[in-house]
Amino acid sequence: MDFLLQPHACSSVLPVQFAVDNIQIGADTFKVAVAGGDHLKSRTFTVSIGTHTVSARVTGGYVWAGKQVTVAPGDAVTDTLPFSCS
Repeated sequence: MDFLLQPHACSSVLPVQFAVDNIQIGADTFKVAVAGGDHLKSRTFTVSIGTHTVSARVTGGYVWAGKQVTVAPGDAVTDTLPFSCS
């Protein structure tokens, strides 16, 4: 499973923490329209087969609501993270 940031017309550097079943599984820093190029997709994390709740949060800030996903053998699951600057 991985996480994909979907930015809407803004320049940002976002440190994001990822969780599966309320357990943090990793973190990454997404970069949007900044020097050095965009970085919008996390590395891949191994998740067991079955139904899970996935979520993400900007360190010290925005929280994406948890989503339920079902992982079957051989599945590649991506949680999309829409984001707009305010």
